[in-house]
Amino acid sequence: MNNEPDLFTNALGNGKMTRVLFLDTETTGPDPETASTCEVAFLLSTYEGFSRLPEADERLGSLVLPADPVPPEASAVHHITNGMLEGKPAISDLKEEIGALVRQADILCAHNLPYDLCILARELPETFGGREAGIQLDSLRLARHLWPLIPSHSLQALRYRFQLDSEIQGDAHRAMFDTELVRSLVEMVLSRGLVDVEEWRGLVDYTLSPLEVKVFSFGKYRGKLVEDIAAQDRDYMMWLLKQKWVPQDYPDLYHTILEKTGRKEVGD
Repeated sequence: MNNEPDLFTNALGNGKMTRVLFLDTETTGPDPETASTCEVAFLLSTYEGFSRLPEADERLGSLVLPADPVPPEASAVHHITNGMLEGKPAISDLKEEIGALVRQADILCAHNLPYDLCILARELPETFGGREAGIQLDSLRLARHLWPLIPSHSLQALRYRFQLDSEIQGDAHRAMFDTELVRSLVEMVLSRGLVDVEEWRGLVDYTLSPLEVKVFSFGKYRGKLVEDIAAQDRDYMMWLLKQKWVPQDYPDLYHTILEKTGRKEVGD
């Protein structure tokens, strides 16, 4: 009988210990549907309540030979060159080590987690496929909930805004450095009591709750304030609510439109 812990069925908050796997990928491009990993980092931390047990940390970081060469535009961001990747393992060569960390985790956490998971699920489907939203902690959504009015929610902007790197060694846009920044951000939020939660599941639920969308990112009103369009073109807003792709692809916008139009659901 296999008694190995299962990432996708572990319950959160049903015990004192919670294991959070912080992760980051550096990639060959911005499109998660086509990009390949060229560096990965995984940092498994164990918490008693919200207090980390440093002696229990486990980490894995490695440059990875991608399926396609790294274009210069990507190298300009993370400074990883094709020459640095010669002789490095493919990500499939690391699947056992990565899987061993993943199987211990109760929560996966990254900044813009859906981006990383989209790539990892494609490259390591047996390890990252079939993931559940209830174990995903996206620190980007966390930041957007907490500080909706700041100019940037990028990890590096948050790094300087909150001095997240005071105890971290390394370079920005390298996988392990950014992984430790994510952990520092989450721990700062918890230590300051910025979210009224008592356990990790509450924090996950908080990040999964709808965000208010300020500006349209598509269509004829791209770049316009949602609040202004709700007042000026109600017919367009009602049309959007009737489109099946809006709640599927833009759930935060869907909930924002419901709020701005005073609707609880489309049929109201």
